[in-house]
Amino acid sequence: MRYISITSAHLPWSFKVHAANGKFVTLEDVFDTIYRSLRTNITQPEFHSFSSEKDQRRATRAYEDRYRRQRSTRSYEEEKRGGMKRVDFLMGRTRFMGISNNGRRPDEWHLSVT
Repeated sequence: MRYISITSAHLPWSFKVHAANGKFVTLEDVFDTIYRSLRTNITQPEFHSFSSEKDQRRATRAYEDRYRRQRSTRSYEEEKRGGMKRVDFLMGRTRFMGISNNGRRPDEWHLSVT
């Protein structure tokens, strides 16, 4: 397939993965797309798309935990200044467990994380 769509129960958007070689999607395409998408800063409407203030607080806490894990002062400040990213919507569920076809269409896949 030249592209696939990946969704997650923890994210309000999907990843559109396009084949870099123009012929078929590779694992590199999948990993690169997921990585780049999750490192994207969130927008105000995305932050307010959470169903509850509790989820907003949990995502904010994930952001704070992410920048506080940095070992060097420079990295700490860089991450903190960089702001909240889409990865923070996973609220700490950052262990990649794979992708699987959702069974409806061959180009629709589901991201599993813990």
